[in-house]
Amino acid sequence: MKKNQIIEEPKLFQYSTLLVILIPLILYISALGLGFVYFDDDILVLDNYEKISHLSNVGQAFRTDAFFANLSPYYRPLMNVSFIVDAAIGGQSPLVYHLGNVIYHLLSCLSLLWLLSLMGFSKPKAFIGTLIFAVHPMMGHAVLWIPARGDILVTLFALLSFSLFILFLKKNEACHLMLHILCLTGAIFSKESAVILPVLFILWLIIKKQKLSGGMMMILYGSWLLVFVGWYYLRLISIDPRSDAQQGLSPLLQNLSFIPEAFSRFFLPFMLPVTPVFSTIVTLSGIMLIFLIAVFIFQQKTTTTLPVIFFGAAWFLSFCLPNMLVRLVSADDSFEYLLHRTYLPYIGLLIMLLSACPGKWFDVKTKPFNIIIACLLIVLSITSSSQQKKYKNAISFWESAIQYSPDKAWFHYYMGRYYFKQKDYARFEKFLLKADSLKPYPKFNYYLGMGYLLDNKDYDKAYSHFIKAFKLGYGGSEARANFIGLCIESGNDYFQKGEYSKAINRAEEALSNDPSNGVIAYNLGIYLANAGEKKRAASMWKNSIRLKPDLSDAYRSLCLYYQYDKKRADSAAWYAREFKSHGGIGNLISPK
Repeated sequence: MKKNQIIEEPKLFQYSTLLVILIPLILYISALGLGFVYFDDDILVLDNYEKISHLSNVGQAFRTDAFFANLSPYYRPLMNVSFIVDAAIGGQSPLVYHLGNVIYHLLSCLSLLWLLSLMGFSKPKAFIGTLIFAVHPMMGHAVLWIPARGDILVTLFALLSFSLFILFLKKNEACHLMLHILCLTGAIFSKESAVILPVLFILWLIIKKQKLSGGMMMILYGSWLLVFVGWYYLRLISIDPRSDAQQGLSPLLQNLSFIPEAFSRFFLPFMLPVTPVFSTIVTLSGIMLIFLIAVFIFQQKTTTTLPVIFFGAAWFLSFCLPNMLVRLVSADDSFEYLLHRTYLPYIGLLIMLLSACPGKWFDVKTKPFNIIIACLLIVLSITSSSQQKKYKNAISFWESAIQYSPDKAWFHYYMGRYYFKQKDYARFEKFLLKADSLKPYPKFNYYLGMGYLLDNKDYDKAYSHFIKAFKLGYGGSEARANFIGLCIESGNDYFQKGEYSKAINRAEEALSNDPSNGVIAYNLGIYLANAGEKKRAASMWKNSIRLKPDLSDAYRSLCLYYQYDKKRADSAAWYAREFKSHGGIGNLISPK
């Protein structure tokens, strides 16, 4: 080679940025035709549409939980802001929300390419690693499932924040520091798992043996602290810390299989379930792969890359950990983890593998290498494409979940819940009864009660399922309100049929649950009077007046009750006057 000869860069890398956009875009363009799968996306978008359809609620997104309800421990304000933007563009059409996920995925891929380059990886390694991430089927679950928006956003901002951190270390420019802090803020307001990022920033400083001056270190650490204090305060006033999940050491031990399963599914991403449960085969294959990779790294004996390999492993484990510290109470009867939760951890796995692989393996001038890489990307893309049909709509999604795990009660419940929202009560009943037969959860019985109430007014079945749900521990103001409504509605129905005893029982049940409701007390008096219990009826009407003084019908009933009692004629006249003064029309008795 001549002294000043310039080595020409392969044309492939001249278009690397374009290809990183184009390849996943072609892969996921068909995702724009997918619908809602009714697994949180119906709650986040359809049920909350009144809230996300107003741009003025952007501020409110930072003062409420992920479901705009202040009833969960999940705080994802930027995810909700992105949904507000989507709603402003496309209303309730699923197309715009799927488009949002695809766009954020493309931006994450570009950010990963940038980060790998800044970390010192060669162009072939950075480019190929990014393409694998872009088309990998495991990443596809984050792209295809609308509620995974939070995972894509936290990844995007984490990658940008880390890239800007490295640039700041190299150039020591204030603009990079400010942008780094801004992106760190974006990451933590996207999903809570970003709290681990400062630990990785410090780890990068250690392995690269870079030191900051005392003043710069105070500014950097102080900025991180300020971001986290602000986030913690807003989260504290926005969420309900109570959860339907266990947290801490016990869930961590139960979720240990998540790490080997994540390894296994990265290298063998086939037949992926939409709602996975731990599998002995997948766990054991993951353990075997971890062992083989450890042996491979040890055999390379490349001490120069060991720190970065260690950093990649730390990234992977650090972002796996938050998922492992939480386990749903219902996990034994539903999913045990979700595939989109590997979206951010897998970047650490890629960093580790790219560091461990010899540079000669990435010689793009050799034909075998190009063929292998092309075949790998094609296989991954085809597998990702085949996954999309599972996300076509709610029926496809939950049929797939049930197919993989037919013994999981909650999968049948979610399918039934979809039909409930579509008012297809026959199919709803079928799936809810199946769910209840597998494991009688309180929620199943509550929704069965609602189904019987709304469909064919089968009050007895509805009542029995409500009672069973409450005995099993189901509660909440909405459930109580619906139960009271059932008692009122069925009591009136029994009264119309002349079944006064049943009418009285239901009205008494309603009043015991809502003792301050004067209308219920009045109705109970009517039922008692028709059953011949006039004295109790009069007592109940008096109670209804005490609870609701403007209830003219109660004055009328008491007037009629006393009208034929000569000893209480004055009372009858008084109630007659009160009847008129409260809007009653007509004379009930002759003035005395």
